[in-house]
Amino acid sequence: MLSLDRYDVIFWDFDGVIKESVSVKTDAYVELFSPYGIDVCKQVEKHHLANGGMSRFEKIPLYLKWAGLEQNDAEVQNFCGKFGGIVKDKVIASAWVPGVEEFLHNKKENHVFVLVSATPQSELEDICNSLKLSGVFCKIYGAPNNKTESIRTSILDYKIPPSACLMIGDAEADIEAAQTNEIHFIFRKHQYNTSLPIKSNIQAIDNFCD
Repeated sequence: MLSLDRYDVIFWDFDGVIKESVSVKTDAYVELFSPYGIDVCKQVEKHHLANGGMSRFEKIPLYLKWAGLEQNDAEVQNFCGKFGGIVKDKVIASAWVPGVEEFLHNKKENHVFVLVSATPQSELEDICNSLKLSGVFCKIYGAPNNKTESIRTSILDYKIPPSACLMIGDAEADIEAAQTNEIHFIFRKHQYNTSLPIKSNIQAIDNFCD
């Protein structure tokens, strides 16, 4: 099994790292914007897959613009609500990344686990409760919290040097959050992020079984 014993604090992304839920959200965006034509859907899908760590609150105004719709607060909230209604149960029902459920429960006493995700805070907490993960994470940060700031806040709160911290993610936003805070990073590979250029000094894994 993957050994992370040298790290005191481990920051976790959710989609694509804990649950195989990247495709769930891709399909939901396409479903949401399907009334506005195939070209819009293709543009939405491409952007979403290239920006996995970006919050829906940032993505949806852009997608509304591409669909020729108003981008006011009411419309953004309307589409965010519809999106959340589509994805929540599907995320819960999606497969675990191999080995991660056992790893989280078996190693929670050895590390401080902090969840940092672009999923809205209340939705993320509900998902964690349903999956019996609330007791695994010492802190849960969802949108509108920024990943970079959430990591920085945790480092200060726990008074831990960056060298004792690790981020596990699957998107460019995760890499940037780790690099900005000068912490170590492990990249979780899957079929939806193969085109993302990863530097040779970044460790990449397929699962948590090795």
